[in-house]
Amino acid sequence: MYGAWAFISYTPIDEFLCAIPGEVNISNGWTVGCGNCSDTLMLCDKSDCWRHAFNLTWQLDAATPNGAFYGDFQEAALDSTCNSLVLTADSPASMLTSIEDRRANPSRPQVGQACVSWSCRVLVRATMRSLGTHLTGPGICTNDAPSVKEPWFATECSCDDMLITMAQATSFRSLCGAMSTGLRSAVFERHLSKKDQCYQGNMAASAAINPIEYSEFANDINCESLFENTGSTLAWFSAKNYLLANLPDPTSYPIAPYCRKVMCFAFVDTLANAECNFTTNAQLTDVLTATLISEIATECQAENLALTPLSMCALSSFNESSYCEAQFPGRRLDDEISESPWSFLQGVEPFSKALRPNISSDAAVSKETRPKPKPKVQPGNATRKEAVVEFDGMEALAFVEDFADCGGLDSSCSSDRRLQVTPAPATTGALQEYTVTPWSSCICYMQCVPGVMTRSVSCPAGVTCQEPKPSSAQSCVCKHCSDCDVLVFVLATAAAYCATGLVAFLLWLGFVMVAQLEEDDYTEMSCGLKCLGCFCKFLPIVTKIMTYATMLLIIVLVVTALVPIGELYSDCKGSTSFTQLAIGGIVVWVVQLIVGVYMHRNKPMPPWLHTAQSSGALKLICKPLNAVGP
Repeated sequence: MYGAWAFISYTPIDEFLCAIPGEVNISNGWTVGCGNCSDTLMLCDKSDCWRHAFNLTWQLDAATPNGAFYGDFQEAALDSTCNSLVLTADSPASMLTSIEDRRANPSRPQVGQACVSWSCRVLVRATMRSLGTHLTGPGICTNDAPSVKEPWFATECSCDDMLITMAQATSFRSLCGAMSTGLRSAVFERHLSKKDQCYQGNMAASAAINPIEYSEFANDINCESLFENTGSTLAWFSAKNYLLANLPDPTSYPIAPYCRKVMCFAFVDTLANAECNFTTNAQLTDVLTATLISEIATECQAENLALTPLSMCALSSFNESSYCEAQFPGRRLDDEISESPWSFLQGVEPFSKALRPNISSDAAVSKETRPKPKPKVQPGNATRKEAVVEFDGMEALAFVEDFADCGGLDSSCSSDRRLQVTPAPATTGALQEYTVTPWSSCICYMQCVPGVMTRSVSCPAGVTCQEPKPSSAQSCVCKHCSDCDVLVFVLATAAAYCATGLVAFLLWLGFVMVAQLEEDDYTEMSCGLKCLGCFCKFLPIVTKIMTYATMLLIIVLVVTALVPIGELYSDCKGSTSFTQLAIGGIVVWVVQLIVGVYMHRNKPMPPWLHTAQSSGALKLICKPLNAVGP
């Protein structure tokens, strides 16, 4: 019974250890650190957002064969080029950017489509609240099943701090296809949530009046990029005017009429909104000039908004501005400012990509129209042909092989054609074997998920090697990265108690059979009777030995689960299942010992267990065994 309990407890104990991150956290007793894990965990020490998003995506979409992205994940885990990009990226968004950069350089090894699909799925789960409230706002996030965040992150939106621009979101649409539908709207909501109450209120007021135009605005790369990098409606108009005035061709950065309409109505709300303080809000005061107000008023006339100095200054918030003080008390407003308000625009991505075509809708991109990368075969490297669940014979490149012909990670591959001498045919018996290196450690995204082990498989130039070629990649599962290596003892305890129970049951059956024999049955000693005698003679010794063997295992479990022994196996103390198993082991072993001693003292030895007189030394050795049974 206890053996079955130990087997059942193995899974919750393993799940508890797998939930312990590899990162060091002294306050929580996590002291191993990513560099000391037995396997290579690619997301260890990466951002909380990426780790949580991967964990959530894996549990919901790829943990079982029924998961929608199970196949993509399994194949991506074997893609060494994909793994090399994971090691250098720092977020789901930067991972996709790395894939795009790699595709822009066809001379470099390319990732497979499975890597693209899996990385896209992780990104949309990290970005789109419509897929769940675990990781991204606006609003409070949750940690409902499946739980993927540490307790102190339960209500935090760990992916809200991930940087993703509207330019990236638009670019990712062509990379990710239909699954990215709604991504740009989600990115706009993220940008909006980071604005102050004044700007948020202005946009909400405009959305209530112009819902259709507002939706188009949210998906327009040009207009939203201006919104992303400004802190007020005044700053939006100011940035737009500055940009168009300094572009060689202003028509290369079109501003759609619906953008002007949305921002004009938002500007009107700025003038009256109590949250918009024109005396203390730097996002307003730093860009406020008479020239800008005049330009906005002129532009908004097309939306039937008659904005005059008198009508604008009559609104409560704007009435306190320096503009109104200059207009009506008779003071002149100086249009010159000591520092350019455009210094914050230098180097901003949306403006450096101003010549992008305007996309005003977030229509889904079908799989048929998704651009398919051309396969690129690198000289001297194996090319993956097909991935299957077991990955038998799967060819994948190790990290070193990935760039063997490129001069390292930071160099580009040479496009020079490499010529090799055609090997002369050889007989099968004379063929040389492939040269293989030892398997690498298991390489996974996180602990306790499938990954890949790689090795180099090579054949010297000019030599024909024996077929079939050995596999250079093999699937594996990474071990947990915690300070608690007791699972092997749990399994050993389960196996020992199950074996003891089985032996005891068989011995009981033997005793029952012997007890039913009469004296006449012993007149002829058949082979079966002799075997039964040996069975009943020696199995009791086995059960007594197992009693002390299980005692040693129970001591290990009790010490690691209950006894404070400093930092050694510190992570074992937090598992409720492990603690209960250790306490139960003490109780079971003590009961087992008591029953054995009782039977030894109160039950006479059966005649078939009688042994001849032995030496004193042998008696002393066997005394502990005799004490726990007849």
